Amino acid sequence: MTASERTFCNPLDIAYRYQDIQFSGTVRGNKLGEPRRSVHREAADPSIVLYRGRYYMFVSMSAGFWHSTDLLRWEYRATSKLPALDYAPDVREVNGALHISASRKEDNCPFFRSVDPLSDDFVEVTPGTFPFWDPNLFQDTDTSVYLSWRCANKTPIYGVRLSDTFSLIGEPSPLIGSDVLAHGWEQLGEDYVVVPPKNELERLIAQVGGAAPFIEGAWMTERDGTYYLQYSAPGTQLNTYADGYYTASAPLGPFTYSLDSPFSSKPGGFITGAGHGSTFQDRHGNWWHAATMRISVNDVFERRVGIFPAGFDDDGVLFCNQNFADYPMTVPDGPFDPWTPPPRLDAALLQGGCRRLVFGPRPRPRVRRRRERPHVVGGRRQRTGRIPDGRPRCEQDRPRRADQPGGP
Repeated sequence: MTASERTFCNPLDIAYRYQDIQFSGTVRGNKLGEPRRSVHREAADPSIVLYRGRYYMFVSMSAGFWHSTDLLRWEYRATSKLPALDYAPDVREVNGALHISASRKEDNCPFFRSVDPLSDDFVEVTPGTFPFWDPNLFQDTDTSVYLSWRCANKTPIYGVRLSDTFSLIGEPSPLIGSDVLAHGWEQLGEDYVVVPPKNELERLIAQVGGAAPFIEGAWMTERDGTYYLQYSAPGTQLNTYADGYYTASAPLGPFTYSLDSPFSSKPGGFITGAGHGSTFQDRHGNWWHAATMRISVNDVFERRVGIFPAGFDDDGVLFCNQNFADYPMTVPDGPFDPWTPPPRLDAALLQGGCRRLVFGPRPRPRVRRRRERPHVVGGRRQRTGRIPDGRPRCEQDRPRRADQPGGP
């Protein structure tokens, strides 16, 4: 496969599923507006794993999953054996099989198992023993299994160890919570700016939503004995939606905040947002980070999926390369440097719709010379070119401040 055939651009070009969102207009007994209905395509909260040589991706309310052999071409597969409309599905490999769970606010959340998802062999392992939101399973190197979860702006992310039957061992422990004063990126608001309510309706919406950020989307990664608990904030509807992380020497902590947070953030560009996702390795050992990206054209919660090169530096710092997140990027066919710049488009090959990706240093841009305009100094017409000492001509005639060399 050539380099151009291994190239993609975020957000992922997949068959996004249509959502039929119906809002009653009332939240917690407060009327926030008129009932409305929105039908739009969407995918959010991606959970991606590599299992038996194939990548599997589960997203919210999809009634199925996507699979790929190369991270480029994703095929949708519907299933009626998994909850169709549950948010934030989580998929992880536990004891050699994929295990899937998702979010329910009031009902117990079940766990499902599969060893061959393409044959639709999902079976319910347990109906669950308690409700949770934004779950994340994690199996440690000693085969013990843990669950972390929460999507709220008033309570922290919790964690607990699970038994072989996915029942709780002990009481859940609070792991991490918000701290806006210390973590500025967790601040609510578009571009981190909180706009005061302008009328009674906006005041009511702000009152219901609260002033604290949502801490959600937990994902655990273990590397060299360090446990990276990743989380998202401040809200999926904002351009500042991002992922940060804490570290610990044990799956349940205590956790220490990383000053390199957020490690995944994209507040500007063609499409914004890069929070609530998953960190995984490809078949070559390269690290990637999948995240939720915001479009918000047909609906405020209209979202897409992005995948970015990621990794750990020599100091164990988790990072995600989003320097050129809107540019085409290449999925390598072997180990690669995640800081590799994107390929450039050869302008000569753009004619006739032919687009070939060319690697190498970018050429210096051609600068069209303009005719020099004369500059009048002391009644004489001067050219504003440069003199041998590198200064613009006539610079010695310009007024100088007292703090400048040669000034008064």
